[in-house]
Order: sequence, then C-alpha cells, then structure tokens
Amino acid sequence: MRRARFGVAAAACGSAALVALVALPAAPAAAADGSCTEQRTGPVYVKERSAALNQLGVASVWPLATGRGVTVAVVDSGIDVGNAHLPADTAVRPGRTLLPAVEGWTPDPSGRNDLSGHGTAVASLLAGRAVDGSGQVGLARDATLVPVQVFGVASTEGLSDDRLKDLTPTTPRLAEGIRAAVDLGAKVVNVSMSVETPDPALADAVTYATSKGALVVASAGDRGSAPSAKDGPRYPAAFPGVVSVTSVNQARAVDTSANIQGDHITVAAVGQGLNAALGHVGDCLLSGAPATSFATPLVAATAALLAQRYPDEGPALWKYRIEASAQRPRAGVKDAALGWGIVSPYDALTMTLDPSRPGPAMPGHAAPPTPARPAAVGPVVLESDPAVAPRQVGVWIAFGAVAAAAGLRLVQVLRRRSEQEREAEVAGSPSR
Repeated sequence: MRRARFGVAAAACGSAALVALVALPAAPAAAADGSCTEQRTGPVYVKERSAALNQLGVASVWPLATGRGVTVAVVDSGIDVGNAHLPADTAVRPGRTLLPAVEGWTPDPSGRNDLSGHGTAVASLLAGRAVDGSGQVGLARDATLVPVQVFGVASTEGLSDDRLKDLTPTTPRLAEGIRAAVDLGAKVVNVSMSVETPDPALADAVTYATSKGALVVASAGDRGSAPSAKDGPRYPAAFPGVVSVTSVNQARAVDTSANIQGDHITVAAVGQGLNAALGHVGDCLLSGAPATSFATPLVAATAALLAQRYPDEGPALWKYRIEASAQRPRAGVKDAALGWGIVSPYDALTMTLDPSRPGPAMPGHAAPPTPARPAAVGPVVLESDPAVAPRQVGVWIAFGAVAAAAGLRLVQVLRRRSEQEREAEVAGSPSR
C-alpha cells in the first residue's frame, strides 16, 4: 500500500495523550498551568474561552444555530470520549476505525479512542461541550460528532518502535475514511490533513461525498508539518467542491512562515491560541505557530451551523456562503494567503444570496465582475466661482467709498478746528 507524503499538524497535546504503547522517556512533571505538554494525573481545565470564539461573534451566532441535529465526521486519529468535553452519550456517536491492531494497542471499532490526541483536539474545537470550570467549547457546540480513525500517529520520525509504522497516515486510508464518513451520515466532513499528490482515489472520495450531500472541509497545509515547505496545492483541499482552509494567528494576521500559500486556499480561520481538549485529561491552550489543523474545525463548525439553518441548500451553497461572507481587504478579490478571507459565521448565516455580490461565483451563476482597484486620490482642487471676482470688486468699491468718506470727514474736522483757532487768535489780539 503506497504511503502518502502527509502534512498533519501534530497537536501539541499529542505526547500527553500517547498511551504506553511505546517506551517514551517521561517528560518532567509540570505544574497544572494549562500547558499542552504538562504531565497530568487528572483533568486540568483552562478557564478562558478561546479569544477566536469571541472574535467570531458567538453571542450573535448561537441564537441562530448551534449545529444541533447535524452530524460532522472527524476523519483523523479518533476521538477520546474519556474527555468530559466529548461524552459518548451526547456528543460522539459510534464511528469507524480503519487502523489495524498492533502489539500493545487495539483500536476501538467505533473510533472512539485516540492514540495521538490530534483528533480529540480537532473534535473539541468543532463541537466540544461546555464543562464547569472550563472555557473550552466548540463553535458548533450541539453538533453530533462521528469519528473515522485513519491514523494513530502522524509520523514515526523520532520514534524507534516499529509497531507504529502501520499507524501512520496513508492516502488510500484517507480516501476510504472520507467515504466511510459519508456512509455514516455525515453532512460535514472535517479533514485536518493534507497530501501533496492529487491521488485519483482521493478525488473520487470527494466526488462521492459531494454526490451524497456532504461538504468536505480540509486543511490547506502547514510548512512545519509538510514534507515539502514549498507553496502550492494540497489535497483533498485543492479538489473542486472542497473548502480549503488556511490559518491566521491570534491577531488575525497571515503568518507566511507557518502556512502554505496558493490559489487552492479559499478561506482562513484562527489556528493559534485555541482552548482545546487534551486527550482525556481536560484541556489546554494550543500554542506555537498557527496551524491549519486547528483552523479547519472552526470552518467545519461554520458549515454545520449552515447545515442546521439551511438544510435544503446543500454543500455547494454552504460552501458559497462561507467563502462569500468571509472578511477580506477587497470585496471581489481572492489572494494566495487568505483566499476569500477570514471566516465570519454570523455573516454566513445571515447573508442574502445574490449572484452579483462581489466575490466567488454563486453556484449556477457566472462569476461577478471584479471591482476595479480604486484610482489613486490626489489633492482636491475646487473650480473657481465665477461670482467671486465681481464680489471682490464690489467689496473694494465699498471699502474705498467708506475710506473716502472717512477721509473727507477728517479733513472737515481739521479745517473747522483750524478756523476756530484763528478766530480765537484774532479775538485775543490788542487794538491798534
């Protein structure tokens, strides 16, 4: 079976969730401070809600939709239902594993265990349930999750145990996972993984998902986790019909050193500083460079909100709403770093469908014209007022008249004073 060259952003919490399958050296014990690398004996919670959720306007979004009644598949490393954010009875229904059993570890047939912690973190960002004392909650907080387990460890690099080699990602397993997700009833399929080769089986899996009324949302690729750091398309993100997600940092700015760029990108979301579930031991803040693995579930959650509010529109229009409503510097312009812009769930839920809206083409319609770039603005020069000159002449004539009258009056006063002085002088002179 051919192995893929995958880019899977391994969760910083992965080492904490890794079971005792391999004899890894234990990390030094750390204080229960919310770090994703601390060693824990029990759940530790981070009280703060992810800043990204507040930026996405959940106070306005949740009265409109919470994802209730929508099934979202997490095609990943499984979901640890031992985490209080992801209970089996209300949040995570049985899915499927595609992994073989290896010495020391047996996968749950329903996909509801997680060797690396990656899928658990992704699932919590998508639809984690609120827990007392924790700020962690998913954007589509009432959606139903279904795990499709397609890998156990993102890579065997740095690990000497040969038992792990059959648990790394492969393209055939990813393609099978997307198909399985749809067969399990998913309307939204989250794929926080990418591969550099446009494999036909993977393309067929995406086509199958679309034909069954499901929307695939996939990560567009990270430099740090990819075999090649070169810009360019990643798959399944670059296949038609897929929402291709890149990430921005906590300040909602592009980090070109962290994320792959290219024309395949269609939308962005925050992928840094997120409060996510940590295996079965609470939650933690995902630090480090912004990662598309963790931006992708925020966009998949937006798709779940749309699927609840507009169940009859289908994947093409859900995709259009996500991309057309995204916040971008220029309304009708897509770029290689942000795609159509940063996801905006409230706008996606409330926008009016209009084929003339600047941005991506609405399904069934031609692309709207790209607005011309505004011309450079120079200094404002007002045209002269033709009435100014006559008014100015009139003012000077009036001023001259007043000045002349004042001058004449002054001459009269001085002349009268002079005459009075002469009369006084004559009256006071001695007789001859």
